[in-house]
Amino acid sequence: MSLPATDLGALPEGKSMKHLAALVAATALVAVAPAPATAGRACAGYVGLTFDDGPTPGNTATLLDALQRARLRATMFNTGQNVEAHPELAKAQVAAGMWIGNHSWDHPFMTRLPEAGQADQISRTQDTIRRVTGVTPALFRPPYLDTDDALRAVEKRFGLTEINADVDAKDWGDASVDEIVSAVGRLRDGDVILMHDWPPNTVAAIPRIAATLRERGLCAGKISPVTGRAVAPHARALAGVHTVGRLDDRGAGVRYTWPGVYFESRFRGTSVGIVLDDAVNDYEVQIDGRAAATLVTPGRTTHWIRDLAPGVHTVRLAKRTESPWTPGQFGGFAGDLLGAPAARSRQIEFIGDSWTAGYGNMSAGRDCSATGIDRNSNADQAFGALTARTLGADYQLNAWSGRGLVRNYDGSDPGVDYLTYYDRVLQAADEAVWQRPPTWRPQTVVIGLGINDFSTPLHAGERWPDEAALAADFRAAYLDFLKKLRQRYGHRTSFVLTYPSLWNTTALADSVQQVVAQRTADGDRRITALHYDNAALGLDLLGCDWHPSARDHRLLASALTTHLRTLG
Repeated sequence: MSLPATDLGALPEGKSMKHLAALVAATALVAVAPAPATAGRACAGYVGLTFDDGPTPGNTATLLDALQRARLRATMFNTGQNVEAHPELAKAQVAAGMWIGNHSWDHPFMTRLPEAGQADQISRTQDTIRRVTGVTPALFRPPYLDTDDALRAVEKRFGLTEINADVDAKDWGDASVDEIVSAVGRLRDGDVILMHDWPPNTVAAIPRIAATLRERGLCAGKISPVTGRAVAPHARALAGVHTVGRLDDRGAGVRYTWPGVYFESRFRGTSVGIVLDDAVNDYEVQIDGRAAATLVTPGRTTHWIRDLAPGVHTVRLAKRTESPWTPGQFGGFAGDLLGAPAARSRQIEFIGDSWTAGYGNMSAGRDCSATGIDRNSNADQAFGALTARTLGADYQLNAWSGRGLVRNYDGSDPGVDYLTYYDRVLQAADEAVWQRPPTWRPQTVVIGLGINDFSTPLHAGERWPDEAALAADFRAAYLDFLKKLRQRYGHRTSFVLTYPSLWNTTALADSVQQVVAQRTADGDRRITALHYDNAALGLDLLGCDWHPSARDHRLLASALTTHLRTLG
């Protein structure tokens, strides 16, 4: 709800900016680990306390003081215009250990705005909060809880999870202190309550809110951007989880787009939960190395695998599909987790296009128009994943269907190509560059680029006059890319440049062989080429749109595994 204009006044009587500065300094001392509401007792559950419409002179400083005295943490859904006008109060919220959410720029009914207006409300607020506080919100609460699917799609573009409320304290309607406390009494584990930054009765209710939570064994928690539920304040999605994929780690949730990203853990008991927020991708779940479930666009959920034999088990979640424009989000495993499995000593990075991504590999035929590509694709059964598992290696599948090294399939989307996106964490969803962790240093990089560059004829208007000019650009780009990879991974990493037989040209084969010859002549002793000879391997290309089938991927994996074993 919006703050009445009459409440936009000065600081509370007797409070000065000097007092506020002291508050900021004091709150900074406890921001690292505020005590839970149960004051030392175990938490039976967590609830999300939220306050909308701030920060506001006249109440925010008093509210923060009350929350700290009660040893409570909360999520403050701020409007951008208030953060812009009162940056010192937004900084005080962060210093006091509060979490910050996006509540639009100036509190309109969002569904009454066009898409561009919705995006402007959200982006201006994101930018302002980030600039003022250094915090990038992961949560969005629509003003008046006014929302629809179109708005949620806009929110997703900015990496935001929409948070409404399980309980409304109705402090916006002049609820009494007793009524606000009674509303808190209806909260259950994981619930979120809607309150506001500006009503005096809300501030007055804080001590009794804390007492009510203590009596019920509940603690004030952080709202997970994956599930939208309240969780332990320091819960991390990757706690006890092993992964090597390219991830945007937001603590309680991690986002990703590249195909084949996987997460592994160990647990004790007869069940394990998988926390996801993803309405786009499909996933493969394995328990103890055996298929347990396929999750098709699961949405925001905790999916449980139950009725397992008692004892210690392993769980593995793998992203089957591609989603270069839309991140999936993983919130961790739920259950009696025992910690992450040990990292594998060998690492392989696969760079490529639709073949590497497993495009349509599970289809029974080449025509997938009735069922769609995603439902017929499984990166976890593509040749890269199969090869890595055979060799006991951790791996990344950094692949994108239709993208070429200098030219995309059929000349589409000119001006951008695979190299435009290779260094990004989230492909087309965000321009942030992936920061390679020191633990990722693959012994082998397998590259399969070029099919899209050469498999379709040049069209009038493309920048290459003929195939020879295209091939020259391709070779130059490949050499530059290899130089960059060599600088990144060092001289000990082996590069394997793969290529299939193309029906229409030998330009790809010739170019790859020339690139390998040039690198070798320049002194690179760890670079080889591997030809996937379609006829010799017996590929049927019965996957969607003449792509490798599941059988073909096993044959490709066998050929690649044999080649890698010769490299030592």
